[in-house]
Amino acid sequence: MLNDLNSQRTAALPLACVSILLTAHVAQAQQPGPSNPAAPRPAVSADRASSDAQALPSVVVDAPRRRTVARTQRKPAAPAQPAAHSRRTTRNDLAAAPVLSLGAQRAASPPSYAGGQVARGGHLGLLGNKDYMATPFSLTSYTDQTIRDQQATSVAEVLTNSAPSVRAAIGAGNRYDALTIRGFRVDNSDFALNGLYGLVPNYRINPAPIAGIELLKGPASFLYGMSPRGSIGGNVNVVTKRAGDDPLTRYTAGYMSDARFTNNLDVSRRYGDQKQWGVRVNGAFEGGWPAIDGQSIRDGAGSLGVDYRSERFRWSADLLYQDDWLKSGTRGYGPVPGIVVPAAPNPRINLSQPFDYSRSRSITGLTRAEYDLTPDVTVFGAIGGNLFGFDKRESPGPTILNSAGAAQSTSTFQTGKTDSVSGEAGVRSRFTTGPIDHEVVVSGSALTQTNWLGQTRYGNYLTNIYAPTMLTGPGVPVGYFPEGKASKLELRSAGVADTLSVLNGAVQLTVGVRQQQVISDSYAAITGVSTAAYDQSATSPSVALVVRPLQYLSLYASYIEGLSPGPTPPSGAANPNQVFAPFKSKQYEVGTKLDFGRFGATLAAFQISQPNGVLDPVSKNFGLDGEQRNRGIELTTFGEVATGVRILGGVTWLDARLTQTAGHLNDGNHAIAAPDLQSNLGVEWDTPFVPGLTATARAVYTSKAYVSGDNLQDVPSWTTFDIGARYFTKLGGRPTTFRASVTNIADKHYWTANPSGYLILGMPRTLWLSMTVDF
Repeated sequence: MLNDLNSQRTAALPLACVSILLTAHVAQAQQPGPSNPAAPRPAVSADRASSDAQALPSVVVDAPRRRTVARTQRKPAAPAQPAAHSRRTTRNDLAAAPVLSLGAQRAASPPSYAGGQVARGGHLGLLGNKDYMATPFSLTSYTDQTIRDQQATSVAEVLTNSAPSVRAAIGAGNRYDALTIRGFRVDNSDFALNGLYGLVPNYRINPAPIAGIELLKGPASFLYGMSPRGSIGGNVNVVTKRAGDDPLTRYTAGYMSDARFTNNLDVSRRYGDQKQWGVRVNGAFEGGWPAIDGQSIRDGAGSLGVDYRSERFRWSADLLYQDDWLKSGTRGYGPVPGIVVPAAPNPRINLSQPFDYSRSRSITGLTRAEYDLTPDVTVFGAIGGNLFGFDKRESPGPTILNSAGAAQSTSTFQTGKTDSVSGEAGVRSRFTTGPIDHEVVVSGSALTQTNWLGQTRYGNYLTNIYAPTMLTGPGVPVGYFPEGKASKLELRSAGVADTLSVLNGAVQLTVGVRQQQVISDSYAAITGVSTAAYDQSATSPSVALVVRPLQYLSLYASYIEGLSPGPTPPSGAANPNQVFAPFKSKQYEVGTKLDFGRFGATLAAFQISQPNGVLDPVSKNFGLDGEQRNRGIELTTFGEVATGVRILGGVTWLDARLTQTAGHLNDGNHAIAAPDLQSNLGVEWDTPFVPGLTATARAVYTSKAYVSGDNLQDVPSWTTFDIGARYFTKLGGRPTTFRASVTNIADKHYWTANPSGYLILGMPRTLWLSMTVDF
């Protein structure tokens, strides 16, 4: 099964490694780092320096140490004192870092690469926070600096702008977010919050309370436990903000075309003689009229984060609230089989009706605690709950009937809620046996999620994607069931992992296993009687190796598998409550990483497989059809490649195929919505002629993608270009940053394919403006 992948690795990896090494060597020669510490360094803006002071704790050396050293050099205040770091952090700085307890090491967030766009590591579930070079998986952690500079309105926006392996599976004019990662769909409800699933809003995450977005590509159930919808393409973990040592009062006002306005207030303080207590409060509101015809929006979000830190004890708690309202949200389009896919219409055209709307409310409470029994043994635990409620009236996705754009649509009213409770507990320890250092963690996790749903369906009507039909009302109901319990899902797991290292961390082997159990029930819409149920479990192993022959070079290989709940029918499917059996997912990955202090890059080759879910465009029934096997090579780069010049992006080559399909009719065909090539490249340039002025540009390319499993329908390739600038200055002595950008500057009209077989319209040209002031 791996012959094709092995040939890809053999042919592509040496050439790509040489290319990266040459590129990074040039970048290293032009800037400070381990081999060139005397090179000049650009000045860091106050806005960035302020961000560092708030969000970046002491740098942690990830390499193992002898336990005797750890005990004699332990600094009491070290775990609790986040230090202000500039973007000038180098590997030499890391060598001088204080020695922390094991628990403090795995709890501390890493500092950023030059420019502040990407952090030097991130959270790996039961393994805790780890350095980028010591991570045997493909991990990119985007910072709150990136969120602010992109003027992002959702977490998904940051990922689709920045990551070459990520594309939107839902249009930005919709009520909710979904992504494809490495060619597989990942819903917003599968994002983790501070390491726990089931706690984010099901529809869209407002980025106001978010300090970081950690993208781990590939299955993550061994590390995090199972996600509610069983996504295997990747894992997104969002990290909430914490108060930094320096007081912060930051206000941001923004504007987006046509007439959409945003406001955000971010305040943090620390209290106590050693600043043990921290409080951070965020409030955000946006409202107005987006660039899509007939739409209006009114969203609000608020959060409170409290934390306590001492020599041996760390505790945090978060309370988050989000209330979103959207009128006439856009939906995807499903072409009937056999027709030529019509050209994409102007994305400003909206087929939704004036009476369509969506309202959702989400409230989340979460707390986490850690205690160091000794410098080498830490116990930890976390628990949280989320209540998400919604009501909406919308078209569940018009069906395109011919290449002239004629379409059939309908209207559906739904109301419901989701109640989730999620938690984990475990112990982490380190010890030495002869020449081998060990870090062992034992962890258990559980998630219980119950869904309620009620629905009213109305009759069909004809419309056209180029000239929509507008109605005065939804018409006469043709189907109804009251709100009642629709499904219940229980996910339980226990995992153990041992990271063995020798040669002062130059070679690290992680071995582990997770016992996983899925208990699922679905209920009849009216009677509430259980209609389908299963209780299945599996033991899932994982093994990963990291070798660092040079300080700036890391080679890794990993195998990871997990049990996932069966695929969930998408919104608008005729069988929204149907439960599918769980499945095992597997991923093989090999890669290499570079770290020159100011610049980093990852090259990875991978293979992932899972059952293939398909939505019938006519009947709207969702079902399974064989297996999807994705193989690919992925290059990700970030950091400063020359003085004042930073890049963020990369390229993904993907070979996604269908296997074991019904009657073997589509075996070997390209998978739906899995393009062969995706590329993102963002560039920032600190102009030398105007101090404080940074010019920005971004290009996003996606090759042709298929809409149907028979590969008879496809959408053409597309490229979008964005340009912008930001300017840092002081107004009245207050640090102030102005930002301006234009996305899709050529106003490209294009389709994006959705893994369920839908067509998604890209966003029209949009102007973004904002001003941030620190008081």
